[in-house]
Amino acid sequence: MDGVTSDGFSSTTWSLVIAAGQDEDGGKALERLCRKHWRPIYIFVRCSGLSPSDAEDATQEFFIELLEREWLKKADPSRGSFRAYLLSLLRNFLANRRRVSLAKRRGGGATILPLDGIEGERELAKLSVTDSDPAGAYEASWANGVLTTAWERLEKEQNEAGKALLFELLRAFVTQAPGAGDYQRLSDELGMRRGQIALLIHRLNRRFTELIRAEVAETLADRSELDAELRFLLKVSSR
Repeated sequence: MDGVTSDGFSSTTWSLVIAAGQDEDGGKALERLCRKHWRPIYIFVRCSGLSPSDAEDATQEFFIELLEREWLKKADPSRGSFRAYLLSLLRNFLANRRRVSLAKRRGGGATILPLDGIEGERELAKLSVTDSDPAGAYEASWANGVLTTAWERLEKEQNEAGKALLFELLRAFVTQAPGAGDYQRLSDELGMRRGQIALLIHRLNRRFTELIRAEVAETLADRSELDAELRFLLKVSSR
C-alpha cells in the first residue's frame, strides 16, 4: 500500500487509510496520514477555542484516538471524501473530549508524530477565518494543503528535469499573467521570443492544474465527484 501510483506519486490518501487501519506496515501509513493532514486538524481545534499548547495536545490525542478506537478500519471510501470523513470524526472527538488530556491519563505522553505548533499558528494567521467558524478554517487549511502539495510536486518535477533556473524565473507567472514589462524582461534574460515564453508559462500552468486535480482525486473514491470537490476547495482557498 505504500507504493507509487501510475502518475509517479505516493499512494492515494484512501489507500493509506486502508493500510493504516490494517497496520500492515508498522504504522508508517498512519504516520504519513498524520504528517499530511495534521494542519487542518490543528487549526480546527484552535478555532474551537483551545490555546496553542492545548491544541497541540488535542491534535495528538485525536491521532491516538484514530489508532486506538480503530476508526480507520471503519472508514468507508464509498461514503465520500476523506476530507469530510476526517472532519466528522474530529467534530465528534472534540464534543466528547475530556478535560484531562489523554496523554496525562495514559501516563506516557504518547505522540504519533512531533507537531510544529508555530507552523500551525503561522498558517492560522494567514487564513481569513474567525474563531466562530472552525469548520471554515479546517476547509481553508485543507485547500491550502492541496495547493501547497501540488506546487511542491511541480517544483520537484522541474528540478528533476534540469529546469530549476527556468522555473525560478517563471514561477511567479504560473498563477498570474505576466504584464508587458514582464515579457520584455524575461525575453532579455532568457533570449526567447514572447511567444516562446507564453508557451512555457502555459505548459507550467496546465501541469499545475493537473497536479491539483491529482491531489484532490487522491482523497476521493468516486472520481465523478472530482470536479465538485475541486470547485469547493478552490472556493474556500480564495476566501
